[in-house]
Amino acid sequence: METRHTVTGGLRPGGLGLHSSVRSRWRGRRDGSRLRMTLPDQNPDSAELITPYVQEVRLMAVRTTTELRARLLRDRHALVAGIHSGVVAVITQYEVRRSPSPALLDRWGRSVAEWRTAAAQCRTRAESDVAGANLRLAHYWDAVWRRQCAVDGNRRVRPNSWLPGQITLDPGWQDYDSWLAAAPGAPSALTRALNLLDLGHSSTGAQAA
Repeated sequence: METRHTVTGGLRPGGLGLHSSVRSRWRGRRDGSRLRMTLPDQNPDSAELITPYVQEVRLMAVRTTTELRARLLRDRHALVAGIHSGVVAVITQYEVRRSPSPALLDRWGRSVAEWRTAAAQCRTRAESDVAGANLRLAHYWDAVWRRQCAVDGNRRVRPNSWLPGQITLDPGWQDYDSWLAAAPGAPSALTRALNLLDLGHSSTGAQAA
């Protein structure tokens, strides 16, 4: 099997095009006749099953989702800058003066809410792109499986859960507030201000209830 691979294009937003489906199956049929293993007996997490085509699809997915995140930060630069500038006022009011100001926190919170909404929409798009990439892999492995089964006279159908190289979003997509920090995970004024905001909203909700 060839060992080189190239990224020939991005993922089709929101799904899989006919050309991509056909190409995935063609690669699967070709690789199916070259793999030196019996697929039904292989653990889907086996490194041996990360073929050049699987690497190609995974690399495209990483590139696409990374670009989505970078574009969000670029397009929302003014919003992010406003959130950072508001941190100083919130921390000064709450931690230095120790004089809570719900109005101040609410004004800053509206910018944070706008950011979180935009980031959630970005994550939805990323999830769609990852789903499209996994669909490519499913078409590829269907073709590999059928080619090997035809040679072996085996009529087993590929289980849906058997998908070597399956792609998932990295954990950072579950915490998009961390994208605002210069050093994600490190204690910062921004982190403290966000905690104050979330605690303030929780207290307001409890009082209203």
